Amino acid sequence: MADNDFIGDTDFLEDFFFDELDQDIELDSLLTNKRVSVRYRRNDIRAVVKTHSLLFPRLIKVLLLDISSKGAAIKCEKKLTVNSRVSFFLQFNDGRRFTIKAIVANTQSAPRYGLKFDSYQTELADHLLSTQTDLQFG
Repeated sequence: MADNDFIGDTDFLEDFFFDELDQDIELDSLLTNKRVSVRYRRNDIRAVVKTHSLLFPRLIKVLLLDISSKGAAIKCEKKLTVNSRVSFFLQFNDGRRFTIKAIVANTQSAPRYGLKFDSYQTELADHLLSTQTDLQFG
């Protein structure tokens, strides 16, 4: 047999030190859509945004496009600025209301805006699931 017919110890060591499955992976670079919670498309929830301007705070009726326990997509005819703080008010058909502190996280597709909630909304998530009737998920 020739010397190159055998797998040498050094070949094994090279494979041992470079394992394709044992690499650090940056998940953000792999996800084009970084949304990780279930988004519900609902047309039975009324929504209002209150801006937190010192001089002119205002209530603005918005169209809720989709919502999750971590944020929402809305359509708003009034201009909102990125990183501005808002209060987001929701009212369900069963009378249940939620007031959520949020930040305007996305304005690139105005008049469609993205809101990011200040904290995870467990009660909202439970209520969204329990009142869901048409099973449209985003």
